Amino acid sequence: MTTTRPTIDRSLIDKIAAIKPKYVTTNGFINMLLEEAYNAKIQKEEDLTDDVTYIYKDNENLEEQEQDKEELETKEQKEKINKKEKQEKVIPEDLIHLEELILDFWKVKKGSKSLQAWKVQITEYKKFIEKYGEEVLKDQLDAGILAGTWKGLKLSNYEEQQQRINRFNKEPESSVIHPNQKVVQFDEFNRIIQ
Repeated sequence: MTTTRPTIDRSLIDKIAAIKPKYVTTNGFINMLLEEAYNAKIQKEEDLTDDVTYIYKDNENLEEQEQDKEELETKEQKEKINKKEKQEKVIPEDLIHLEELILDFWKVKKGSKSLQAWKVQITEYKKFIEKYGEEVLKDQLDAGILAGTWKGLKLSNYEEQQQRINRFNKEPESSVIHPNQKVVQFDEFNRIIQ
């Protein structure tokens, strides 16, 4: 064993001498204190390593718990939003008998599903009933449900579509007759032959 002679502050030596037993030398007591401090330090580091492992394992559990908590909060927020939307998206009493059709259309429609969009759709439904009757509205809701790609029902779109359909079904209106075109009626035909 090799020895070294470190310098120790005089006030620290006085404190050590005050607590040193009489049967142990000062050098021996200082060595004992240093060894105890060293062993305590090693033990503390081992405990910290164990704590770090424990903390690390605990962190995994905490991460899982935090994930579960976030998922639960997200689910609760969605439920609150859905509950709020259901409360705010009220079907007026005059359309309550069409509730199933309206809600089915709302589920499959594309585009915005905000409260404002809901109000606009309810207004459009009322316009359909006022102008064309309830059967046309039912037909349009059914068509929208079947298509599944409509963004909403609009009276102006319906009327535009009806104009296109009617344009092809009408006979051409010709109020001006070409000068070379002569309309011969049966009575005139009989006079010509005779």
